[in-house]
Amino acid sequence: MFVGFCNGLEGYEMRNKVRLRVGFTLVELLVVIAIIGILIALLLPAVQAAREAARRSQCTNNLKQIALAVHNYIDVYKVFPALGVRTCRGRYYAWSMMILPYLEQKPLYDAIMAQAQSPDMLPEPWHSTQNVPSSPASWAPFVRQWWQIDIRTYVCPSDQPIPNRQESPARLNYKGCVGDDYHQNHFRPDQNNRQNRGIFQCERYVGLEMVTDGTSNTIMLGEMVAGGYPDDIKGGVALNMTAWNPAACLARVDPATKKLIPPVRADPRPVGGRAWDGRPYFTGFATLVAPNGPSCHWGDVDGNEHMGTASSFHPGGVNVAMADGAVKFISETIDVGNQAVDDVDTPGNRRSPWGVWGALGSAYGGESVTAP
Repeated sequence: MFVGFCNGLEGYEMRNKVRLRVGFTLVELLVVIAIIGILIALLLPAVQAAREAARRSQCTNNLKQIALAVHNYIDVYKVFPALGVRTCRGRYYAWSMMILPYLEQKPLYDAIMAQAQSPDMLPEPWHSTQNVPSSPASWAPFVRQWWQIDIRTYVCPSDQPIPNRQESPARLNYKGCVGDDYHQNHFRPDQNNRQNRGIFQCERYVGLEMVTDGTSNTIMLGEMVAGGYPDDIKGGVALNMTAWNPAACLARVDPATKKLIPPVRADPRPVGGRAWDGRPYFTGFATLVAPNGPSCHWGDVDGNEHMGTASSFHPGGVNVAMADGAVKFISETIDVGNQAVDDVDTPGNRRSPWGVWGALGSAYGGESVTAP
């Protein structure tokens, strides 16, 4: 009987030992966690690449919709919209405002036109709810409801938020091409007969017949990073760049920090922060510096010559829309010719010295260059 009791006790202990061995050891758990971490590390780039592919596809679709809206505008008025149009106060309001009815934004357009025809007229292009003045009284409610609004089609999903929206009522990632011009791209045609070589210029309306290089060979629109900080290559602007060649703008990048060398733009004045401001700084870009390179400005504000450069967070390049409405992806390694050649103040036909990129930006340079 005693022996039977001992045998029963031993059996009980064995059963307990078996039960104790059912769980994972700490080492086994750590191995499993390590394996999961490795799998996540392997899958994360693929997931990120898939997300960026989706964002780039959406960006391409945005640009196609805007290009179609421009062509609908052409069907009605027989010309491209001007880069910017002045009001009686002398402010320039942008092409991106003029095509709103063709982007299914007619209520916004009608509200803007009604305000423009009112005694108080439109607010300044930089007015947002953070800085709208109290007088005239109509501006504050108009800014809140209509002026400070991000149109989804105007925003690339790959871009970053604008850090400071004080003077940025509406984002714009897609700009009109002013051509391979720096010296004269902020002038109007009535200012000493200044004519830039791109499709877009302030108070100039270009018909399709003027695009003699061919609509499939001429850039109409391109994307540019709207957010970023003042000294970022993408989104920032180097000021006081008083030289006429792209190489001088490239020299404003610090090779050690990969940031722009001061002076740089003011924090609340990002290039993509004013969709309604019709000056080149806010709604135009030039085909001088290669895509994803720096942008530079002649003066210390935003109303002078602007060497704005196409840019994006898509790997390797930017999307552009040609004058025929086709959207193409342009590599940041595209041929840009001799970057040390000065921009020349010569209206009329001339071949671009800035390679394929410069030729694609000019509408009538005699270069039938196909986008790569």
